[in-house]
This record gives sequence, C-alpha cells and structure tokens, in this order.
Amino acid sequence: MTQSSPWTLPWPIRARRAPVVNAAIAMSAFAALGATLIFTHPSLSPELMRPFTAIHGLLASGALALLAYVALIGALWPLAQILGALEAVSRLAMAAGLAGVLPFAQASDPGGGAASGGKGAQAAAAGHEIQIGAYGGYNYTRPSKVRMVQPGGTDITFTDIKWIGESFKTEPYWGVRATWWSPKLAGIGFMFDYTHAKATALKTQEVTQAGKRDGQEVPPKEPFSATFRKLEFTHGLNFFTLNALYRADWLHARMAPYAGIGIGLSIPHVDTRRAGAPKASRTYVHQITGLTFQALGGIEWRGSRAARFSAFTEYKLNYSKNKADLNGGGLLETDLWTHQVPVGFYYRHRLGAR
Repeated sequence: MTQSSPWTLPWPIRARRAPVVNAAIAMSAFAALGATLIFTHPSLSPELMRPFTAIHGLLASGALALLAYVALIGALWPLAQILGALEAVSRLAMAAGLAGVLPFAQASDPGGGAASGGKGAQAAAAGHEIQIGAYGGYNYTRPSKVRMVQPGGTDITFTDIKWIGESFKTEPYWGVRATWWSPKLAGIGFMFDYTHAKATALKTQEVTQAGKRDGQEVPPKEPFSATFRKLEFTHGLNFFTLNALYRADWLHARMAPYAGIGIGLSIPHVDTRRAGAPKASRTYVHQITGLTFQALGGIEWRGSRAARFSAFTEYKLNYSKNKADLNGGGLLETDLWTHQVPVGFYYRHRLGAR
C-alpha cells in the first residue's frame, strides 16, 4: 500500500479542481474592479464617492486577502514536492538501514514501535493551517507634527495637530487578514494584514505653528481653520503589512495568546484643502505615502483546538511615515502613531491534515 507524504498538499492546489480555478478568476475580477475604483478616485465627485468608497474598499481588500491565500498555497506547492521527494529518499535509506536491526528492536521493545508510530501519525495529522479573518473595532491617532509646503511661499510646520478616529462612522474602522501557521515552526506564523483606520484633524482646535503662508509669517498660535478647510484620511488611513507572529497554542485548549511585529506600506486616502482655496485645488486621492511598522498582541478564543471558527481580541499599534503630494504642487508630511483595538473572527482551514 502506497503511503502519501505528510507534505502533500490537498485539493486547493490541484488543477483538476474546477472550483479553485473559478474562485481565482472571480477574485481576479473583484481585484480588478477594486483597483479601478481606487484609481478613478480623482475623477469621481465626493457625492459619487460616498456610496462607492465602502464598496471598493470591501471588494479590493477582500480580494487581496483571498488572492494572498491562493498565492500562499501556490508558493507552498513546490516546497511540498521537494520535501516529499526528500522524505521518500530518507524512507528508502531508513528502510535499508533498519532491515538488519529491526528484529532486535522489536525483541527489546515490543511496544515502542507502535508508540512511535502513533506520535508520528499525530505529527503528520497536524498539517499546515491557514486562517482567514475579518475585524472591526476602535482606532485613535495621537497628535502629530504636520508640515505643509506649497508653491507661492507656503512652508508651515504645525507641532500638535489633534486627530479624531471616528471609528464607528462611515466608513468605519475595519480590516481583513490571512495567516499561515506551520507545525514545523513551533508556534510561529506569518500574516498579511490590511487595516482601514481613520484620522481626521479636529477643525475646532487651535494649533501651534511656525513658518510662512503665502510668503507671510504666521503667528505662533492660530485656529486650525485659518489654514485648512479640511485635513483628513477618512476614506482610509490604510495599512498593508506582512507580519511574523508567535502563538502560545499549547497554553490552553480554548484560548491562545499571540503577539507579532510587521512592516508594510501606508496607503492613505489624502483629503485636504486650504481655507479659501477653490474646490479644484482639493487633494482627494489614495497615495503610497511611506512605510508603516506594526506591533500587536491579543488572544484567540475558540471552542476547542480543532474548531474551525474562533474569535479574537487584540491591541495593535501602527507607526506610519506619510509624505503626500498635494494637488497643484507641494507636499504634506506627518508621522502618525495609531492605536487600535480590533475585535473579529477567524475561519481556519488545515492543509495536509489526515
């Protein structure tokens, strides 16, 4: 009887499975639609964007997470074949080496082989694990220094711009993620995480500032509204990150603490306009503005270790460097610390489990 290798991956990577091919085509179409909506932001009016923003965010981010899942399976396939071949060679070598000593081993330890086989079967049954998750929650961004430079003699630095998160207003705070765990890595996993956070500059605040506006020195303190009509990242202070995680899966059957760190891109939707400036001068577009660094820790709650569905509560911190281009020339710079409390759920799928 031919034994299958524990490294052989199951149906998701077999080309003869039509549902996987159809799912990949559908996800590609959704991703294309989401990308189209993102890049047509500048040509859409704010009135049109209100209903479309939530749709494009959900489609694009969900499709990216699912495509990451398919890509991860595809990346694992050649590795699985290599490991399977190495395992087959090692089995032949072990069979040849043990042929002469097996009778003596059975005589000296008649129960050891069965126990060892049982442990091996358990290890093989563990398999790789993929988790797909979604979450909502709360986010808060600390006050930050903001620098704005524009043609015509404007170069102002604000030292204490206050931000509000508006986590539960349209669009709310949310995110999706895909995580891969391997039984060979002793609790270490890797996660792609997309977070749609928000930051809106408080319009009623008084700001401390220095520099020039339209060639004239600005006073040390002034209302925010003297310079800005609006300054916000409300259609997404978006973080796309790759993370390394450690999960204490051994601690308890119903809860597993975890922690991790990651790095990625900050891609906010920049929405800003000078006070008194014409509407055409408004900056209203998604931009890749810099890197983001992420640290997180939380607890996964589940009915049992084998449960397919679980919930999680988490604290997450992002530091993002943002340098955005302004419509008509110039730039806006700010470094943001964003505190988050995500609450969500996971769906778990095991690869290679028997």
